[in-house]
Amino acid sequence: MLAVACGSDGADDKDGENGGSGAQGINDVEVTSTKSQRLTDISSSSRSEPLSLLPTPFQNQTDYWALQPFVVQGNQLEMQFHNGFDYFTDRNKVAVQAVSTGRVMFVEIFERARDGASQINLAWQSPSGEVVLYTLEPSAGPADDTKIAEQKILAQKMMESMTIQAGDDVRQGEFIGYLHGQDEWAHVHMTVKASNNGPEEWLCPADFITKAKESDLLSKSLIWAEHLYKDSKQPELCNY
Repeated sequence: MLAVACGSDGADDKDGENGGSGAQGINDVEVTSTKSQRLTDISSSSRSEPLSLLPTPFQNQTDYWALQPFVVQGNQLEMQFHNGFDYFTDRNKVAVQAVSTGRVMFVEIFERARDGASQINLAWQSPSGEVVLYTLEPSAGPADDTKIAEQKILAQKMMESMTIQAGDDVRQGEFIGYLHGQDEWAHVHMTVKASNNGPEEWLCPADFITKAKESDLLSKSLIWAEHLYKDSKQPELCNY
């Protein structure tokens, strides 16, 4: 039903054009000092501290109506493979937050090869080594020419809203930009990769969400299953 892809780089430069003298120069020093402190704070974090995720990439946790769960290949329910969580929203514009702390690896506009649909891909690496990836998609599934044209515009708007770029440090709960949607299947696809080295190993996000079982994640995944499977399947958050 849904597709995922990843890439690298980019976001707006927030520094002034004339930095280096006068008030602008002072501001540059303050910004540099603040950023250096953030770099020190995160790099000094213990790598043995386990990864901990917020329940949703949306700042307002009521902004999503359904969740597509994590599903491995050859799972017992015979569901389609899905390497993360999809948080579906019917809102036109939704504020997105970082679910964990980390160092940003890339932020980019990505065009899907199979149909030309556009999305935003971004990722950061946590102090404990796992990589958290987001794909911000205005809709889901195949797109026709009209939808593709609109997605190119929405992807540019999303990119312009991004507050992070490669090399930045991001804090858990920090606002990082907006998802712009076309319909009720607009979503953030969130995945967790074991590391940035070696063979690709996808991890179930629920394993890193504190009190995931007490949240509404499972009930939202059952809403998704009802739409797709008409109550013929009752998935868990992590399906093996």
